[in-house]
Amino acid sequence: MEKIVHPIIKTESIGIKFGDFEANKNINLNVYPGQIHAIVGENGAGKSTLMKMLYGVYKPTSGRIRIDGIEMNMTPTLAISSGIGMVFQDFRLIPAFTVLENILMAMPEKERKVSKEEISNKIRDISSRYKITIDPEMLVANMDLGQRQRVEIVKVLMMGKMRVLIFDEPTSVLTQEEAKEFLGMLRSLRNDGYAVLLITHKLKEILACSDVITVLRRGEIVASQTKDEGFDQEWLINRIMGGEIKIQNNYDSMKKKFDDRLSILKCIGLQIKNDDGLTMLHNADLNLVRGEITGLAGISGKGQRELLDVLFGYRHASAGVISICNEVMTNKSVNDYIKSGVALISEDPKRDNVVPGMKIYEHMALETENVKYKKIGIDWDQMIENIKASEVSEQLKLPEVHRVLGTLSGGNMQRCMIARNVMRKPKVLLASYPSRGLDVGMVEEVHKILVSLRNDGCAILFVSEDLEELLAVSDTIVVMTGTTLSQKYNPKKVSIAEIGELMVGGNG
Repeated sequence: MEKIVHPIIKTESIGIKFGDFEANKNINLNVYPGQIHAIVGENGAGKSTLMKMLYGVYKPTSGRIRIDGIEMNMTPTLAISSGIGMVFQDFRLIPAFTVLENILMAMPEKERKVSKEEISNKIRDISSRYKITIDPEMLVANMDLGQRQRVEIVKVLMMGKMRVLIFDEPTSVLTQEEAKEFLGMLRSLRNDGYAVLLITHKLKEILACSDVITVLRRGEIVASQTKDEGFDQEWLINRIMGGEIKIQNNYDSMKKKFDDRLSILKCIGLQIKNDDGLTMLHNADLNLVRGEITGLAGISGKGQRELLDVLFGYRHASAGVISICNEVMTNKSVNDYIKSGVALISEDPKRDNVVPGMKIYEHMALETENVKYKKIGIDWDQMIENIKASEVSEQLKLPEVHRVLGTLSGGNMQRCMIARNVMRKPKVLLASYPSRGLDVGMVEEVHKILVSLRNDGCAILFVSEDLEELLAVSDTIVVMTGTTLSQKYNPKKVSIAEIGELMVGGNG
């Protein structure tokens, strides 16, 4: 006789309203042990809100949540005591503390009544079992985003007797290789009996590891299917987008041809050091050309961020020359770069761009000279009118402009920052992971926006760890190899394997 498995979490028609806005409605969801259950949908579909209700951050305004069949009025404390843990999209770590100190703070009091050595050994045991190696003594401030995520995962696993693990966009900060390892870890967790709830926009990852896929659209479940019932990429895209969507393999047919190769931003002999004084780039040359998208490929943390910081004036190169339209810019300020027509889409908008408490339309007035004034202040009515009238605003489906930017999801923040920089009509756009955290339809729109900006004569440096994306969108490819930049490659004549070889230290 087959054993009956009961859901750990069961929701009965739950919903939540924020004022007049209904973020989720009539959600019926079952979460079973030993399953990877993907929750997917467009940005703003209500995925993160639903997960926060299950974890007790938000209280449903309708319906019931049952844990092991018992109705619960969820709080984070009750969720943890019920064995439900959540790894948030924005990490909850204190940079000035070590890994051990951060984990100790999150552990139940009774679990902390052992020596630090025993806890460190337990951290290493969990790290080893799930192949997410971390050093308990390492300062979080010295970790990259991928390492910090591992700390968050181990921290959640050590909070108590976890049974359900919720991951919100866990691979958005990971390299392709790290993401592959992460999926392996999810399978190990599933095999150990954990229920895994996974939010991600990366369709290949969803299809590679999920046992169940539930699709949300406008806050409601529109489809839910098991692996045995069958699902593929076409099924998934159509359910997410609510109809047919054509994904471009490349954008050549959309691109305008330029007869000249006018240099806009040029770097010669750049040497760049990181915050610890380590040389990230040595004797590097780069030439960004009018009407050209230059894709920058490289292993995460090998100098991409430092390079873009230098090209936007955030940090100064220790050697070399930078010029924009033949004007020397070496060691000039951020303001000078902005005045020269350079715009930067940051790899982490929440860290670099969001001012707490400020609304979307107020953020649009930052880092730009395209601001109209009346009397002694900014003409905000004109600013709001310009945002709403912008074609880019419509393409990116920006949220209502009076909303506070810092309260939005990572994908919504990203769209706002892309819009701000594109609306400036820059001469040079430094685009660092512009499609990170966006759903499949919005990624397509971002690619089209980049191509349109290119066709207007902008020189674009496009940073991404998704090599297929770089090859599809870029006109030329440059690879960070060792501590220098390679020559330019034609994306139609170079393979992913060849780029990968250069990334790990080819001769460029």
